[in-house]
Amino acid sequence: MKKKNNQTKLKISKQQKKITVTVLVLLILANLGLILNEVMKKEITEENQVMSSFSNTPGISYQVFLKENALYTETTLSEDIGYFSNLIDHIEINFENKYQGETGTAYKGDYMIIGQIVGLENGTEEYLPAWTKQFNITSKKVFQSTDDQLTISHNTNIDYNHFNTFTEEVEKLIGYNSPCMMKIFMRINYTITTSEGEVTGSLEPAVTIPLGESYFKIVKSGFDEVKEDITKTVEVPVPYDYTKIILFSTICLLCFISLFLLLSSSEPNATDLQRRRIKKLLKIHGNRIVAIENALIYSSLDLCFVHSMADIVKISDEIERPIFYAYKDDPAEIYEFFVIDKEKVYLYRTIELVASDEQTEQREDANNKIAS
Repeated sequence: MKKKNNQTKLKISKQQKKITVTVLVLLILANLGLILNEVMKKEITEENQVMSSFSNTPGISYQVFLKENALYTETTLSEDIGYFSNLIDHIEINFENKYQGETGTAYKGDYMIIGQIVGLENGTEEYLPAWTKQFNITSKKVFQSTDDQLTISHNTNIDYNHFNTFTEEVEKLIGYNSPCMMKIFMRINYTITTSEGEVTGSLEPAVTIPLGESYFKIVKSGFDEVKEDITKTVEVPVPYDYTKIILFSTICLLCFISLFLLLSSSEPNATDLQRRRIKKLLKIHGNRIVAIENALIYSSLDLCFVHSMADIVKISDEIERPIFYAYKDDPAEIYEFFVIDKEKVYLYRTIELVASDEQTEQREDANNKIAS
């Protein structure tokens, strides 16, 4: 036998439909209001807006010039290797700074090459100076430009042997021997001026050279690019919170779909109510109920009709007999539940409930719960 399709359309009672439609409409209106509020709000916030951007890129390069010697055939040595003090004639250092800005912006300042010799304290792990000697290698020079690019470059020769001799004389003078370092740096002071504001800063690309050592390496520092911005505080509208808008829109869409399905549904008829009640009975009393394939023949039995399912459950429990019903593919076609006690049959017919309203169904549900 082909199973009947009895769930092809959503069916809901008039009262439930009315309540659900009201809730869905309220949800739709609330979410539409939230979306409208998000779109129409005129909140203002402050943020720093970049008006102009600039960069300074210091650079350092050097060459070590050698005396005539039997070890090297070349007269100069490149960067980032070790050097023997006895073979050095002088060190040539090139400092530069590359400015990148905007045309029409005033870029001005000054620079000079400075040397500093430091005698370190003995017996300490930290860099602690015992004595310091600073001297100017060049005089102060100024620069000024309104171009978007400017490169400042200066070469200087360092007499390494002269400064080695100087440290030896200082040590003899003070009677204190310690490691000595010589730092050669280009001190650049600059000012950037635009119609939106002004920025000042300084740079110090440098090389550090050990003194009093027979073999040493030169270390470069302060050559990282420096970027600066001139900003202005401006008022801007707060951007939409698209996460909220998408969330509220999704809820509205789901409510509209639910509302459409609800409005296209129909009220349950007597058969639908019967089907629903039977399913509930089978679910609640499933451990007491047994399905049989054929209907019971009552001709030779003593029939006793009971008022409700709760009554027949009581009888079943009292006499310890199962409750039977004739199996049907469609639960709406199950009309009788019965208990057999020898020659007597206790019968409960559900067909009389078909014409009853929902209040009758609710009372029966309450009785079933008590009986279960």
